[in-house]
Amino acid sequence: MAAERITQRGAAFHDPAQKRSWETTLSWIYDRFISQSLTSAGLAIKAGGGVLVKTGATTWVGMAEGILVSKAAATDMPALVGTVVNATFNVFAFYVNSAGTVRSQMGVAGATLAAVGFPAPNDGEALIGFIVVNPTGAGNFVGNTTALDDVGVVPNVVYVNPVGAFDPTATY
Repeated sequence: MAAERITQRGAAFHDPAQKRSWETTLSWIYDRFISQSLTSAGLAIKAGGGVLVKTGATTWVGMAEGILVSKAAATDMPALVGTVVNATFNVFAFYVNSAGTVRSQMGVAGATLAAVGFPAPNDGEALIGFIVVNPTGAGNFVGNTTALDDVGVVPNVVYVNPVGAFDPTATY
């Protein structure tokens, strides 16, 4: 059976405004289903004293815009850009598109973990995973400068590897 497109179902609407509203609402949901992580990336620090995150010991597989994409084991994620102020929380998310290009984006800091705002994926991007950073030592965490395991800044990095349709920016 061939895949059905949103526009095929939308053809049943006679009112153009209703059709557009229906298609706009469902396109976001469809995008999350065809752009998602299918296996755990096993994100980890690249090396002790390092500033980069890498995939784990196995190949990561996902879909972006319905196209299978993968990243080999031990693939470096893009450099972290941004500063997490001491005693706050923030995330750095890693997204991949259908061409296999990975980008890193920092979220919006919060005084608590629950207050953190995630960076939005672009349409057609799958979330590989993300890290949570909460520096509690002496100073701020500076992406691509402070080691992920720094004993002075104490970034308290947590590596998160969601599998399946996931969009932390979705609200209701």
